[in-house]
Amino acid sequence: MLVEGWRQVLAAIGGSLGRADAVRVWFVSNLARYIPGAFWQLGAMTELTRRRGVPVTISTSAAIVITIVNVFTGVAVATAFAATAPAVLDTPKGRLVIAIGVVALIAMPILAPRLVRIARHVTGRDLAVPRVGMRTVAVAAVSTALAWLAYGVAFWILTAAVLPNGWRDLPGCIALYTLSYLVGLFNPAPAGIGAAESAMVVLAPALGVATSAEAAVLAIVVRVWRTVLEIAPGLVALALGGSRLDAEDQPSRGSRIP
Repeated sequence: MLVEGWRQVLAAIGGSLGRADAVRVWFVSNLARYIPGAFWQLGAMTELTRRRGVPVTISTSAAIVITIVNVFTGVAVATAFAATAPAVLDTPKGRLVIAIGVVALIAMPILAPRLVRIARHVTGRDLAVPRVGMRTVAVAAVSTALAWLAYGVAFWILTAAVLPNGWRDLPGCIALYTLSYLVGLFNPAPAGIGAAESAMVVLAPALGVATSAEAAVLAIVVRVWRTVLEIAPGLVALALGGSRLDAEDQPSRGSRIP
């Protein structure tokens, strides 16, 4: 969902990338998340897309758009599901989580330009994000929202496998995973290591998902799970398409989307 959403945004802005190339670029750029400093993935995605004949202004703009929309939808999903978790509204910490989510949603239009400035710093180019139509924004929003939900459901299943006493609250699990991921996303540590785990331990009791001790176990398991699922596909993509990744600039392939 994330790859196709980004690919459709790229096409709407004026670029063209086949599905196989898009998958390779996405997974290989994931490896850049393990470089210290935030948003290296965005710069890697831009460079790898440029090597496939997409102008840098278009590739960077698409990466910025999908990143901003992904953050918006992540905050929205986390806030919505946190508000429906039974334990949240009954505790001060739970109400604080909801308040932070609402404030973040209100502040997003202010934070969005900052994300653009970060992208300019990472890529080393003075870039302006072009106007995109509502259909493009909708495609990006739906694809990223579905991806957040899928991550949350996977995390819910993982809690049942790791923790005792059966299934935990699904809305709480979706909110917990999404919030902890977002905290790690904005942390300069490689792949948000430390920050995401700390957020999970702090938020799990407030969301009624697990005790602090259980959340600490979950955080370790999730880190191993996430690291394998982020690194392994990238290494496979490098092995299968390394020569193409190292190729010099290629001519544009036209506008047809296969």
